[in-house]
Amino acid sequence: MRLFKRKKKPARTKKRNHTELLEAYEAGCFPCQSCSQHVPLQDLTALQMVACTKCKGINFVPLKIGAFLLYEPLGGGGMGSVYKACGGEDPEEVYAVKVLGREEKTHPVHIQALLNEAKTARIIGDHRCLIKGIASGYENGEYYSTMECVEGDRLDQLIDLNRKLPEQDVLQIGLHILAAEQHIFNCGFLYRDLKPENIIINNEGYAVLIDYGLCIPREDALDPGDEYVSGSPYYLPPERLLGIGEDACSEIYSLGMVMYYALSGKTYYDANEVEALAKRHVSKVRLAMSSKLRGFRPELQEVMSRMIQQEHTARFQSFVEAATAIKAII
Repeated sequence: MRLFKRKKKPARTKKRNHTELLEAYEAGCFPCQSCSQHVPLQDLTALQMVACTKCKGINFVPLKIGAFLLYEPLGGGGMGSVYKACGGEDPEEVYAVKVLGREEKTHPVHIQALLNEAKTARIIGDHRCLIKGIASGYENGEYYSTMECVEGDRLDQLIDLNRKLPEQDVLQIGLHILAAEQHIFNCGFLYRDLKPENIIINNEGYAVLIDYGLCIPREDALDPGDEYVSGSPYYLPPERLLGIGEDACSEIYSLGMVMYYALSGKTYYDANEVEALAKRHVSKVRLAMSSKLRGFRPELQEVMSRMIQQEHTARFQSFVEAATAIKAII
């Protein structure tokens, strides 16, 4: 099931032979991705880019952490960097391994956060719309977390490419995320970090949630004790700014904001409005719902308005309730 057409991507280099990579690494080298000459690892800094001495092609210097060989950068975040990796029980399987940054790897708070995220992933990740946790620990001087590698397109990049997405596709994405959120909720957790950057549309057309850095047990979300506000200001619920408990309706608010961005190509609040929210003047930001949602058909306006109400009791109160409303207008 594919939700929408993707713009053609640039031609990619040939697929890596994982068995060859692993064997070469054990022999103290790695094959150049351009000319296949074996490049000695000696005197090279792992996880950096170097030029092949033969063809001058640029290569990534791999590093083995535990059972996983990190061989290609995937991206980074506030807590570390993520790399494609192979190894484990199936050499040809592709994994995503997150390692702490050079500064973060000595801080107990960051170490615990990474390991907690990995533990949460293994508890809640058994769902087609959630990334699965594989392993975690400390090996070769590195704290790491291994997840499945989801091939596809990040939602924010798709919106950037297409300016905005078709209504039916956005509604389908909404249903996928609600199903994932319901599974997380049933496992006793709340996701708490819904934003386009954390949603991948995989090659089968399903929306998949990644990154469990802010996911916490439901009882902790209902009784917050931390004054530090985490999350993207464009999508986080008013409850977090006010320091009150969050529940399913808080996630529904964030999803409504993500869906609005996908439908319109712009965030619901602009930078000035976000600044007002950040100062906790939530009650003063009373924007006319009708003006913001005027471009949508009436049935969609009604559902979106219910999802993003400032007062949490005015929203849908369960993921099932929100999903039923969305299904009714598809």
